[in-house]
Amino acid sequence: MKITFNAFLGTAPKFDVESVPDGYSSVSHNTKSERGILEPWALPTSLGTFGRANAKSMYKYKNQWFTWPDLTYAAKAPLKNDAYDYVLFASGASEPKVVYNLNAEQGGGPYPAVSYPLNVPVPAKISGVLVEDADNWISESKLDENGEEYMPKDAVEGTDSNGDGIIGVKPFESPEESEYDLADVVYSYCYVDAWGRLSALADPTELVTIKEWQYINTKKVTLTFPDVPDTLLSVDPLRGTSGKIRIYRTNLAASGTSVFQFVDEIPLTQKTYEDSKYSGDLLDAPINEDWVGAPDLDASLYPNGPMQKVVVMGSDTLVGHNKRLLCFAEPDAFYAWPVRYYKVFQEDIVTIQPSGSNLVVLTTGVPYIVQGVHPESMDAARLADPVPCSSAEGSTEVAGAVYFTSETGLYRIEGYSMANVSTGFIDSNAWRELDPTTMILANYNNKVFVHCPTVNKTLVFDALDPKAGIRTVDIQAQSFVVMDETNDLAFVDTATRELHMFDKSKEGHMSMSWESKTYLFNDPTCFNLVKVRANAFPVRVRVECIHPVSGEVISYTKDVNSPMFAYLPFNSRSFKWRVAVEAISQSARLEVRDIQLAQSPEELE
Repeated sequence: MKITFNAFLGTAPKFDVESVPDGYSSVSHNTKSERGILEPWALPTSLGTFGRANAKSMYKYKNQWFTWPDLTYAAKAPLKNDAYDYVLFASGASEPKVVYNLNAEQGGGPYPAVSYPLNVPVPAKISGVLVEDADNWISESKLDENGEEYMPKDAVEGTDSNGDGIIGVKPFESPEESEYDLADVVYSYCYVDAWGRLSALADPTELVTIKEWQYINTKKVTLTFPDVPDTLLSVDPLRGTSGKIRIYRTNLAASGTSVFQFVDEIPLTQKTYEDSKYSGDLLDAPINEDWVGAPDLDASLYPNGPMQKVVVMGSDTLVGHNKRLLCFAEPDAFYAWPVRYYKVFQEDIVTIQPSGSNLVVLTTGVPYIVQGVHPESMDAARLADPVPCSSAEGSTEVAGAVYFTSETGLYRIEGYSMANVSTGFIDSNAWRELDPTTMILANYNNKVFVHCPTVNKTLVFDALDPKAGIRTVDIQAQSFVVMDETNDLAFVDTATRELHMFDKSKEGHMSMSWESKTYLFNDPTCFNLVKVRANAFPVRVRVECIHPVSGEVISYTKDVNSPMFAYLPFNSRSFKWRVAVEAISQSARLEVRDIQLAQSPEELE
């Protein structure tokens, strides 16, 4: 009779050590799972504190790491040919911000060195509107002192604001009132900041009546603009650019409705503007008429708070959320979050997580799947099972599926189906003792890492092998940083607040330990031989049996020095046997392929 240990699965604490299914273990610490052998993770490497001792969240930019003292999420703006590498970041404790590559990594840290408000301030209403006759609305001819008609010099040389030639010349006899085209118009304007970002349009002015005759606007409207807010990015000395004011006036469209059209663009420093353009000379309608910024700290506009998280859905859609609101950015305009794209949920939103081209919205009630190709066509489907998410940091995406923590276990959402993936290994009571409200999730190498700060433990689930069991790993993370571009996992150590790269050391490996289940035999058995197949030796093996009468644990530790079998000094029979493997050295990478316990050499393979 012999026992062969070659599965090296994780633990299943839902069962006692004797009823655990074959292949599972009672201890599986710092062990990998994907190759079906027993091997450790490489040691993490420390990258330092990056100038901030209280770092809670981090993000890898180009050459530097961004750090924040609060829970903060960052996302790269999905712009085509983005020469400035814009990155947005959101936190429930502050306004949404944006950085770019010309100055984000300047100085000695902490980084980002400079950040800017994501939102472009909305202009105040035009403060003054004065209506007069247009300057070029003059008589076509006059009588000189001899009573002869002549054309005034200023009429000959006068040109319209477009430089098209002489316009606005009043006929010798004034037109009848019925010959004028009257139009009631309103004015508005927006800011174009030094980056070229557009604000929303200001509230329109009161109605202004203009009179037009034969392609001529006979009125001059003088607009006075209010002071530019301090929060507007007026000048960018790094690019040598400055902001503008873009002016719009309503005009009748072909459908008979009134729409804003472009009048002119002036410098921010210009306080007044005179408009006498003919309606037919107005240009395109604004694209930003209903653009607003992302939810911020203005409680009068956003009673549910600022944007807490920002992610990229699919390849090109920016999505954010606050307590109740899901919002989407205008494509190719990361600073604009139109109201018409908003989706409001009945339950509080805990967090959001991209899943391929979809988005999973995790709430305090039920999960939702949001799907669509454009922000205006997004549809939210409510899943049937009422499974609330327990932690704002308790979600991650692995191989197209979203994993999240709840009070009853670790759940997976794939497509529109949901399953509790931890229930086969750990019961709900034991899961609650891990305090799901504080859990932090991350992923690496197709594994789900679940850090439980309350009990100072980190669990690992294999997303590609749901039957691999639960493993533990020595990670005490204040927060995780999942680097999708390189498939690396970084974490901020709770004790040192240093940033560590997981599984990256080339000089050492984590101290691995693995202990099998307790095997129960119908008849008492005595195992005298052990054989280990591994890549290197020695391998430290501990064999234990339980005395059938006294219940005493009889243990023997053997350093196996070769692939040949070794004798064990057991001389009594027992019903219960188990095996453990311990690391001797962290410098050598240990790979155990199988362990055999036998009664005679003939039984060994």
